[in-house]
Amino acid sequence: MKREKRLDHSFGIVEEKLSEAEFFLDSLRASGRLQPEPRYFFSAFVSAARSVTDAIRASLVDTPSFDAWYANAMGALTADPLTKHFAEIRNKVIHTGDNPLNRVPLEHLREDLARQQQKGPHSHVLVLPAGCQADGKTVLADAVEICTTYFISLVSLVYNCYLEFKTTVDPRWYYTKSNFTRRNLTLKDAVSELGFPPAWASCAPSEDAAWRVLRSQQPPCLLNGFFDRYLGQTIRDPDEDDEQGAGPN
Repeated sequence: MKREKRLDHSFGIVEEKLSEAEFFLDSLRASGRLQPEPRYFFSAFVSAARSVTDAIRASLVDTPSFDAWYANAMGALTADPLTKHFAEIRNKVIHTGDNPLNRVPLEHLREDLARQQQKGPHSHVLVLPAGCQADGKTVLADAVEICTTYFISLVSLVYNCYLEFKTTVDPRWYYTKSNFTRRNLTLKDAVSELGFPPAWASCAPSEDAAWRVLRSQQPPCLLNGFFDRYLGQTIRDPDEDDEQGAGPN
């Protein structure tokens, strides 16, 4: 039986892209309207956020059943008009340098001035295109709120991906008896993968204890900070969940 590709921690690029996007989102939130930096932060946020799905695909493209999952997930994501909006923004930023942050047409000028008086110097706005509104009209929106909403949709996508492929992307879930048994492999195979003599598998007081030792050498889910902050959920550790699955606490 052909073995699946061994976990290589490549899902770390997804964590990196989420961290990058969050950094620029926080920077935008803290920046003043009259400074030049907000436009830089917004452009960088859009580019980093749009790279999250590319990072997911790059890290899991060789994983069985990933293509079907990815097609369904992206279909649901792109059905959201806000996702299409950010895709258009990214294309314009990259190909033409056009940056829509705080660019307000005359019909929204009065509303924008009122927002600035109400929210102060940190008020940033975007004009949503007609495609985002059922009545075909544009609307002036809080840029930070819109970016945050879009970012949360990406965090949710990553969370669902992690749940679906946790034995591939999470080293602690990879080294579980159920994962190796499913592939007709044993504890000795796991020990060998880590570079130890297969005979070491018999040194533990029990097989379950041996699996726990292997997992104790692996890092926990490094994305749980994002999942907790934005979704109120976390990926359970296999030793907390008795190898039955992962989900919200």
